[in-house]
Amino acid sequence: MILSQLLQPKNNNLDSFRILAALLVIYGHAPAFLPGQAGSDFVFDWLGFDYSGSLAVKFFFMLSGLLVTHSLLARPQIFSFLLRRAVRIFPGLFVCIFLSVFVLGLIVTSLSAGEYLLHPQTLRYWLHNSSLIGLQWELPGVFTAAKTSTVNGSLWTLPLEVMCYVSLVVFYVLILKAHYKIACSILFVLISLIFYGTPLWPGGLIRFTESLLLGGCFCIGSFYAVLERQLVLGIKGVVLGLVMVFLLWQTPLQQFAFYCVFFYTCLYLSGTTVFTKILKLPGDPSYGIYIYGFVIQQCLVMVYPAQGILFNQIAAAIIAIIVGYFSWYLIEKPAIQMMKKRI
Repeated sequence: MILSQLLQPKNNNLDSFRILAALLVIYGHAPAFLPGQAGSDFVFDWLGFDYSGSLAVKFFFMLSGLLVTHSLLARPQIFSFLLRRAVRIFPGLFVCIFLSVFVLGLIVTSLSAGEYLLHPQTLRYWLHNSSLIGLQWELPGVFTAAKTSTVNGSLWTLPLEVMCYVSLVVFYVLILKAHYKIACSILFVLISLIFYGTPLWPGGLIRFTESLLLGGCFCIGSFYAVLERQLVLGIKGVVLGLVMVFLLWQTPLQQFAFYCVFFYTCLYLSGTTVFTKILKLPGDPSYGIYIYGFVIQQCLVMVYPAQGILFNQIAAAIIAIIVGYFSWYLIEKPAIQMMKKRI
């Protein structure tokens, strides 16, 4: 089918791919919490240039670029678009930050309740992380004995996601709205520059490089969306893509080729009968799994310090799925429904 057909809700099971990606982030983060233990990462062992959590986040950004660009093109109302994006991110985030600061923090901090609540770092964490402006990583007296005292490292991608939304709106107003072919050309050139140029940067700029690559993945999704009536998804495309990746392996274009083909293959598989009929799951707990997973893994290491990486990965995944469904049905879905009644 063509991509525009796949994007009809009944024709895809992208929610399951989001859930798998969120769980892959938990899998990839586990070694960071356990001192003295080095876990093997099957994605890195296979690719050599990326690991599981990073690949999963890149998939999130590609899918976000695809879906939000499709949404903006289908309903080109800027205020409504930005409101829908805000409702998708902030209600669940507000609750996650509140629980982290005023429930978890109070329970596990080494300070007294009064010292903790009155500490300026507590207020800064609450306000800055709830607004995604100047993210704070630590709470006073919380996880200080852990390998990393970061409370929720997964939040770092959310401001970048918001920046991608705003950039998309600017790009739409200035170019995409009136110049379709020029917009396609600009997106293709931008994607090519990002994926060809950033891997050649010095290692000291790796964090900034990763941010650019995530932005590039968002652009790939937007590019797919702009071509949604021309892009055909099929097994022939998957095979040809794999051949292209094989031919470009060990060249400067290997990452560019791999990510494009990987994303294309995921989209194709999401429309197959196996996923649309057999593996269809209720709701979408992926966002909740993502924003709570890091905190859950920290708590598991604190409560069960003698357990290994596999225990952390499995236990955190199970708990995060449960918490993710609570977040979806009690917070995210009601907020989305309330928003739909108002616009």
